[in-house]
Amino acid sequence: MEIKTNEMRIRSAEKKDMLTVYEQICELEEISFDINVFQNIFYNNIIDKNKLYFLAENQIGDSLGFISCHIQYLLHHCGKVAEIQELFVKQEYRNKGIGAKLISHIEILLKELDCVSLEVTAQNKRIQTHLFYIKSEFTQSHLKFTKNLK
Repeated sequence: MEIKTNEMRIRSAEKKDMLTVYEQICELEEISFDINVFQNIFYNNIIDKNKLYFLAENQIGDSLGFISCHIQYLLHHCGKVAEIQELFVKQEYRNKGIGAKLISHIEILLKELDCVSLEVTAQNKRIQTHLFYIKSEFTQSHLKFTKNLK
């Protein structure tokens, strides 16, 4: 599915987008991931119907941002639940509605797929990101706990 406006378009990620997405995710996470491992994960995920990957581009095809969303059936929701795994907008394009358009695009698809809810987590240090999700009508309903296994 592709959505176009005068300023930008949102399209499904393809194999050719791997390096662009890699650079954006490394910037988001402030780390350089092993590109070979990343590539394998990316290629597997873009063909999985329960993983939605979309890029926002300007009129000349420059990437503005990226969103990924994973869908799974959860017993405690008694249905399909989607979770935004990554949402990134390039620094120079922030506060221009691109992140909101990416979320809106995902929400439309998720409703068509009969998902019962959309979830997202953000690191504690990302205060501006928390405010963005609140503005985007997400409710803080949980605390997330993690444990490093490596």
